[in-house]
Amino acid sequence: MVVPSNRIRNRLLSLGAMLLSMLPGGRRSSTPRNILVLRLGNLGDMIVAMPAFRALRRRFPDARFTLLTSPTRRGMPGAAELLEHDPLFDEIIVYYIDESSRLRFLHGLSRRIAGIKIDMAVAVPNHLTRFSHLAKYELLLAWSGVRRFAGFQMVEPAEYELRQVDRLLNLLSPLGIDRAAAIPFPWLTPGPEDDRSAELLLAPGQGRAFVAMHCGAKRPANRWAPESFIEVGRRLIAEDNACIVLTGSSDEREMTARVAAELGEHAINLGGQTPIGILEAVLRRCRVALSNDTGVMHVAYAMGTPTVAIFSARFHPNIWYPYGDRQIVLRKRIECELCNKDICPKYAYPKCLELISPDEVLEAVRRFLRK
Repeated sequence: MVVPSNRIRNRLLSLGAMLLSMLPGGRRSSTPRNILVLRLGNLGDMIVAMPAFRALRRRFPDARFTLLTSPTRRGMPGAAELLEHDPLFDEIIVYYIDESSRLRFLHGLSRRIAGIKIDMAVAVPNHLTRFSHLAKYELLLAWSGVRRFAGFQMVEPAEYELRQVDRLLNLLSPLGIDRAAAIPFPWLTPGPEDDRSAELLLAPGQGRAFVAMHCGAKRPANRWAPESFIEVGRRLIAEDNACIVLTGSSDEREMTARVAAELGEHAINLGGQTPIGILEAVLRRCRVALSNDTGVMHVAYAMGTPTVAIFSARFHPNIWYPYGDRQIVLRKRIECELCNKDICPKYAYPKCLELISPDEVLEAVRRFLRK
């Protein structure tokens, strides 16, 4: 949870960046030629940063860009998978949370960064980024010869009114970037082989309107009931000639299989079968995507697909809402909102999700499907 002391921490980070920029040696350039971007997180974290990444590329078109990133745990998808076919970064350096505090790893990373000859480091942190993390990387990058820093700031209370996309663009305003720099959809680039795979996977549903449905979520408190998804899916199949395309991670195979069995022949179960590139290509072919608050929701709107997003009340509104003007968010106010818990501490099934009815979800989906 954000506290007012973040303002004090931000002043310390700004002071640290100023002092480190005055150290002797290192690389100094009014026009940076080698830029390192620091951004951590999984799919959603990376996607909301895409406009900031592209705005930086437009602002410094002749620079070489390196992304330093971590999807936290091993096996979790992140920037490397998301940007496989995108020339946005010239190099991507990936590390994991279990090695980020090891001195041997940090020493090797410092030497690698020094070899790249970075002359400006830009941080684009999210709301969970800690002071210790930003301060550590300010010091490590300075040790590697970096003398210019931008964006090394934690989230302050007033910024909880902003979506992540807008906040990150605001953070880069000292570099001459503003919110008008937001890029049109699609933001992601599947490869040609991904497109071919998507066509084959969706072939059984040709002649019907594809509706993507993601019934899972990393946090249990974000999961609308599978039975509610089933009810919506059945009615879309029967009344709107829809083919339901079920997506899900490998951990969600059992749940997506159960939903698919209930929906019958006009459901295509892709749970655990779609690497990121294929997922992008599949979602691009869907008329609308219905999803819980999770990474696949961000992939859907990033591909330009109209998105209906179901949000619990565990966290502040706006911050992680889908971006753009073809999105509908369903979220209910409740007395225990903003608990910031991954598992609802009060109800076996989160009350804020129970208040969202299949009827209103169906109505929201049809606002896009019946246009």
